[in-house]
Amino acid sequence: MSKKKDTELEIVDTATGAVIKSGKKIIAEIKEEAGTFVVISSGKEVAVVRTFEIALEEAIKAYNLSI
Repeated sequence: MSKKKDTELEIVDTATGAVIKSGKKIIAEIKEEAGTFVVISSGKEVAVVRTFEIALEEAIKAYNLSI
């Protein structure tokens, strides 16, 4: 049976929102705009949601990690 490797994510506050990192690699950005949160992954807008928690879930999904 294969073992699943844990992936550690780091959430770093920025002036416009947050950056999600895995090691040194930035996997997504979450920016707050007009009361909503915009998820940007690989330079593309992935989702626009109402809460930071949902934005974080969308960023993880975009990076293809299971929650």
